[in-house]
Amino acid sequence: MKLVKAGQIANCCQPNALMTLKEYLEDYALPDTKKKGEVVIKNEIPFIPNEKVRAIAIEHLNEIKEGKRDFRF
Repeated sequence: MKLVKAGQIANCCQPNALMTLKEYLEDYALPDTKKKGEVVIKNEIPFIPNEKVRAIAIEHLNEIKEGKRDFRF
């Protein structure tokens, strides 16, 4: 609740959601679904308000592509 009241929830939920989607796309999605999902991720990254959190999320998204898993904010 503290993160919600402080307006910081987007700095946790948004990156976590995008990383979860990326893991699904890498592990289970058909090629067409993967393409569409990558577009969604690319379009949603700018909505992470904090620049530092955004940079870390991008780094983790790249690591997920390399096979690493279980990142969270």
